[in-house]
Amino acid sequence: MRRNRKGSMELGVNAIVVMIIALALLGLGIGFITNLFKGGQGKLGSLIDRADLPVHADASNPIMFDTSDMVIKAGSSGKLIVSVYNSDLGDGDIGLDLLRCVDSDSVQLDEGLITMAAPAQTIGLGNDGGFRAIIKVIKDVDKGTYICTLIAGSATDGAVDTEGTTVSQQLFINVVV
Repeated sequence: MRRNRKGSMELGVNAIVVMIIALALLGLGIGFITNLFKGGQGKLGSLIDRADLPVHADASNPIMFDTSDMVIKAGSSGKLIVSVYNSDLGDGDIGLDLLRCVDSDSVQLDEGLITMAAPAQTIGLGNDGGFRAIIKVIKDVDKGTYICTLIAGSATDGAVDTEGTTVSQQLFINVVV
């Protein structure tokens, strides 16, 4: 009696074909997920992608704002996009800070009445980078227009080192009630 071995051979070939297809799909899936995470890490490294910046700072204008005249209600906050050009600020983290604000009579406001929050980030030499900043006006600030000086420089623990090289730019903040 002759045995029929053809059926067992077809089962083995089908299993091998299915296994090859499954491994190919698994490899493609792993490659896709890896590229997806690499792209996400690249976006996370810079707070604002250069292409998304509405303004670009350069060597002649080292700090640029998306607006130079903000209107903020006393007791609330406003958003500001800032571009900073790193000509010689260092190769570490660059921070952004609000140095001082004066009113129309050149009287300097007490520290803490108008504040700014912006996380430090790394900007390579000869490049510009973008910051998203929140400017907060305390409820006790009187109605009026204030000129505030923003500085950018090398940052340690998120605070700008004012002893090192810094660049600055002024911004109008109109406080309304």
